[in-house]
Amino acid sequence: MKEAENYKEELLRHRHYFHMHPELGLEEKETSAYIKSYLEKLGYEITPVFPTGMIAELPELKKRKKTVVVRAEMDGLPMEEKTGLPYASVNPGRMHACGHDGILAVALTLCGILSEEKEEFPVNVRFLFEPAEEIGEGAKRMIKAGALDGPADAFLMFHFAVDMPFGMAVHEGQASAMIAGIGIEVKGKSSHWSEAHKGIDSIYAGARVIQEVHDLNESYQGHAPCLVGIGTAHGGEYGNIIADSMTLTGNIRACREEDFQALYCLLEERLKNTEKETGTKITLSLLKEPVLSFANDSEFTELAAGIGQEVFGERFILEGEDELFLAGDNAYRYFQRTRGVFLIFLAAVPGKEYPLHHPKMELDENIFPYSLETVYQMIKKMGKVC
Repeated sequence: MKEAENYKEELLRHRHYFHMHPELGLEEKETSAYIKSYLEKLGYEITPVFPTGMIAELPELKKRKKTVVVRAEMDGLPMEEKTGLPYASVNPGRMHACGHDGILAVALTLCGILSEEKEEFPVNVRFLFEPAEEIGEGAKRMIKAGALDGPADAFLMFHFAVDMPFGMAVHEGQASAMIAGIGIEVKGKSSHWSEAHKGIDSIYAGARVIQEVHDLNESYQGHAPCLVGIGTAHGGEYGNIIADSMTLTGNIRACREEDFQALYCLLEERLKNTEKETGTKITLSLLKEPVLSFANDSEFTELAAGIGQEVFGERFILEGEDELFLAGDNAYRYFQRTRGVFLIFLAAVPGKEYPLHHPKMELDENIFPYSLETVYQMIKKMGKVC
């Protein structure tokens, strides 16, 4: 490969297009059309994944003995961008606030490099352009469409993080958390506030629920980071009417499954007590099946550490088991079926350290050539050891 810095213009061209045209999960029609057009010009075979995803391979590389699967997410988030960047989103209420635009840019540039090196590149690379990662729908659709069929000797994924400036990190062992959305329904009894004794106040009970969640987080001592979080609370229609129902949604996050199960059971117990004390009916449920945790393959982690130190020097971080964090990814489905590794590229803009999923989140674009070099080298070396 040529010097990675030589690809910066191409990386930014792709990234700026995707950043300006974010689309939500399963709606990525423009994104998909852009990717498909680019890949067809390079000679890739494309397998469509309904409705917007695709699997792409070069026919020449499919003859290789080993296949490394590389995932690139396509979807944005439902929020209004407030960065003020010249390439800010032109789609109202849509933003690439999780770095998927950067992931796509690196993946597409890498596709171009492999098309130039298809005669000598030592390993087959199967690119997964995955829709709907943010809503947990993408991976199962990709797998059903054949993402891991035939040889799938290794899996590689990467993200951009904005909690630290320029650098790279990889976890030893476990690399994600177990996460599930929860819904809490509080049923009371409606009445006019002039006859308050005839009603059962669901909003008061809902406030008690929020307090119980807070107290549970304060008191529970987990084996690793874990918590229950409430993100929305809705109830009532009129200021002079006792609300007969309130709905809360949130999530349980835990690095260890035993903590996840314990938090769920303890929350159920607390809600039953709240139910008795307030006269309401309170129902706790999982909104969908949990996203499970996954772990990096030890051999691939060792490769990543070596390459990371070569590319990033002292800006590379090897994170241990005591540095787990509460983010999850539906990519666990790939890790269940093949060996894999998750690379994290650190790209905070100094002075603008807004978190992911924030309307002012920005990425340091200087990271892109370095991430391209790292992913390229990882694929070549993974193909030798898997």
